[in-house]
Amino acid sequence: MVPHAMERTDDGPGPALGEIEFLARSHNRVRVLDALTDGPLGRYELEDATGVARATLGRILDDFEERGWISEAERTYRHTQLGAYVAREMKTVLERFEPVPDLNEVAQWFPEDGFEFDLASLAGATVVRSSTGNALAPTAHIASRIREADHVRLITYSVLPGVVHECWQGTVEGDLDLESVFDRRAIESFGTDQRTLEEAREILETGTPVYVVSGEVPTTIFVVDDAVLLCLSGGEGAPLAVIETEHDAVLAWAESTIDERRAAGKRVDPSLFTG
Repeated sequence: MVPHAMERTDDGPGPALGEIEFLARSHNRVRVLDALTDGPLGRYELEDATGVARATLGRILDDFEERGWISEAERTYRHTQLGAYVAREMKTVLERFEPVPDLNEVAQWFPEDGFEFDLASLAGATVVRSSTGNALAPTAHIASRIREADHVRLITYSVLPGVVHECWQGTVEGDLDLESVFDRRAIESFGTDQRTLEEAREILETGTPVYVVSGEVPTTIFVVDDAVLLCLSGGEGAPLAVIETEHDAVLAWAESTIDERRAAGKRVDPSLFTG
């Protein structure tokens, strides 16, 4: 018969959740457990490594010993096998949750079906949001990144005149390597601004490849050199936020998304942009 302590019940993750809560509600506990990952430490060494006050550290070490996570010998503390497991798994949880606080504020503008990559890849990403004082901050960020770039690929359903202008300067007046994929909504919107229309025609006349796809593009993506800029606008208009990352998984996804849509599209003739 399985011992009672190891039996599975229908009570859900209560006991496990309690252990997670025990660690998560105290930065000091996490610091102390993590500090022991690299090897045994004395109490004074732990105090220096973690910055945890002596009295608090003593309580934490007592709690850990009671749980069987650490052992003490000759005033030196080390992980037990269980403690090493807890430290490793807690570190994994924290790493997986790292993107969540920033993404909480912009997830409402994700494309309807989300992104086809693990959101853990966005840990450490830069998030630029619009604000009351600077509604165009995301667009300005995209423009500034293009201004500094050597290579840009993009796929979009909307046209941002400031971004088109940077692409125009880069291709017509510079040596920017540019490739663009638009859906028909974006192509049609060029006609609403004469300067943007003229700049688009001049970009095409340089031989820069521009493609149009028949279906709707669900999200705007820029690949700027080795960085990916994900534009979040809730499906319309200027972006309300931009997420920038250089994570390999996101870069591979962005490149394959552009490749797939481009292959299904048609190259645009400059005559389409005559005003």
